Amino acid sequence: MPEDRTSRGDVALWCLAAVMALVLFLLAPQLSADNAGRVVTVVISVAIFACSIHPTLHSPWLHTNISRSIVLCFVAVGIAALGWILWPYSLNVSPTNVRFANRGAAGQTYSFRFANRSDKDLYASQLKLRIHSRTLSGKDFLIDIPTASRKANGEGVVGAQSFADIQGLLCHDSYQRPVFSIVVFHLAPHESREITITNGRAGSAKVGATTGFFSTTPQSLNVNGNVDSSPFRSDEALSDCQSFGFFGLIVGSPPPRPLTVRSDSPAG
Repeated sequence: MPEDRTSRGDVALWCLAAVMALVLFLLAPQLSADNAGRVVTVVISVAIFACSIHPTLHSPWLHTNISRSIVLCFVAVGIAALGWILWPYSLNVSPTNVRFANRGAAGQTYSFRFANRSDKDLYASQLKLRIHSRTLSGKDFLIDIPTASRKANGEGVVGAQSFADIQGLLCHDSYQRPVFSIVVFHLAPHESREITITNGRAGSAKVGATTGFFSTTPQSLNVNGNVDSSPFRSDEALSDCQSFGFFGLIVGSPPPRPLTVRSDSPAG
């Protein structure tokens, strides 16, 4: 039966649960997206919940079994949500959103780090940058790849080395919001790339970054004239797509610049 006040043992359990939650929060970015990292996340989450059971069921502020059960369910949902947020997914992007100030001038640049957290090679990995704005369209932004993150295609196909192994589409989602769907043809285990977005004119906008489709099987590469391409796949329906790409790094060539190629093909 619940006591009139919280016992020292229950206080200790709450403190232990809080410490384990903090450890999981700090440890999560270092965990590999493999079975070991996921087991660690599950074990710590279960341990947090186990430490919460007795203090919740014996709380002096909960006077009925129904209220204790309801609160325990909320605790379980909260811990599950924490585990889901900190789950070691294979693909990760940071930050997850940036905001262009309404009074800010054009030329503001933000950087995203797109990473493979797994121990496997990933192919055709998708990063989506979604524009939330009433005043700016997708064409008011420039996507670029810094030199350190720009690699030439090494597919052994004649002409492929002239292009970077990153391409994308400027599309619209089902709510007609502009979406840059960017695909990195190959990410080695624990490799990351930097991708930047710059506003071409002043205006307020929020840019949300999420990960999408990826494959553990190498994807085919087609080279046709001055265009190289790989089949685009997406985890959502996109329409009104226009493709864009980047030149690779060539010895003796000028600094890399974006290459834009337009088409009307949808992605799905």
